Amino acid sequence: MEQHTTPQGVDLYRRGILLGAVSSIGYSAANVFLRAVDDCDPVWVSCIKAVPTILVVFPWLVWRYQKVESKFCPPKLVLGLVLLSMTSHFLGNVGFQWSLNKIGISLAVPICLGVLIVTGALVDWWFLKDKPSRRTMWSMAILITAVVVLSIGGKEAFAQLKKTLEDPDSNPYLLALAVGAVIVSGINYGFFGAVIKVVGNRDVSQPAIMTIISVTGFLFLLVISALNGSWRVERNLEVENLLHMTLAGICNAIAFVALVSAIKILSVTRYNLVNASQAALGAITGAVIFHEPVSSWMVGGIVLTVVGLMVMKRNK
Repeated sequence: MEQHTTPQGVDLYRRGILLGAVSSIGYSAANVFLRAVDDCDPVWVSCIKAVPTILVVFPWLVWRYQKVESKFCPPKLVLGLVLLSMTSHFLGNVGFQWSLNKIGISLAVPICLGVLIVTGALVDWWFLKDKPSRRTMWSMAILITAVVVLSIGGKEAFAQLKKTLEDPDSNPYLLALAVGAVIVSGINYGFFGAVIKVVGNRDVSQPAIMTIISVTGFLFLLVISALNGSWRVERNLEVENLLHMTLAGICNAIAFVALVSAIKILSVTRYNLVNASQAALGAITGAVIFHEPVSSWMVGGIVLTVVGLMVMKRNK
């Protein structure tokens, strides 16, 4: 859709960019609240985070099927979305949450987004046959450079966080494990966007997609939380921590609705490039709110992010 040159096409494209920006800001805000509960069980945090999305999309789904349409999502697509949800919630959300108190927002977010951009672009090109334009390729190159630069700056945040560990010397592979979890999370999110795009193109409604994914993810993580005894850990049930998890879920719900809407308009690659602004926002919030170290690398990465987003503007 983004190749249209009519006024209607331009307006639709701008709407997609705006929705992408809302999604990026929403996920960035969610990351702040998730970082605040990084000492809680990551499975439990991800489980509670899914609740606000369900409370938003399920009534929307019921209303839509009563007032707008009555056909249901085909069983094969339901099964695909269920599998996608379980994989995405565990490898994506839980893995990312686990890494936050190991390497901080300043390092976790840029690495995740860098892998996501590359994965999304390859999936977009190979499976959706949507070859990016030259301008998009330039923007991708600049934004990938930005996330690499931000990642280098984020290593200083890890050095500071390592001092707070009970026994740093007993965790020689902690950085590698945390970075590996974030990389897997990025790959997962890259495929996630492409699947949402494919399912949406088959006329499955937005509330149906989001309801299946959020309900399945919540139930799946709830079972795991029951099995690993999350309910018996006091800090997981503290009111302040539950509030932070809920606020993360509210921000995540807003971002998720914006994502599904944006991905119906934009290509996966272009949406991911807009979403790359999370890297700069993550570095800023990590430094301002959680006092993660600020370096010239981070400043340079933020500047490159702004340049990359400007280069991505639509051709006239």
